[in-house]
Amino acid sequence: MIKVFVRHEVEDYARWKKAFDEFLTYRKDSGELSYSIGHVANEPNNLCLTFEWDSVDNAHAFLTSGKLRTAMQSAGVTGAPDIFIYEIVEEGQT
Repeated sequence: MIKVFVRHEVEDYARWKKAFDEFLTYRKDSGELSYSIGHVANEPNNLCLTFEWDSVDNAHAFLTSGKLRTAMQSAGVTGAPDIFIYEIVEEGQT
């Protein structure tokens, strides 16, 4: 299973969320299978995002696309995001 973790700050969560939702079709067409949105405790504009992708290649192509870069700028993302593509080795519950 391929996962992507992104942490970035935004100027305004509501503005960012609207842009995120409007980008859904492009994300799905690029190979995104699911997502979750969180934020650093007590910092609602410091986002932590986790996505599941269909392949490393598709995740990488999406994350390096000019279309994403432009969308992030117009959504109010500030600074460079921290991005990690990783493969799940094991999952469990305790």
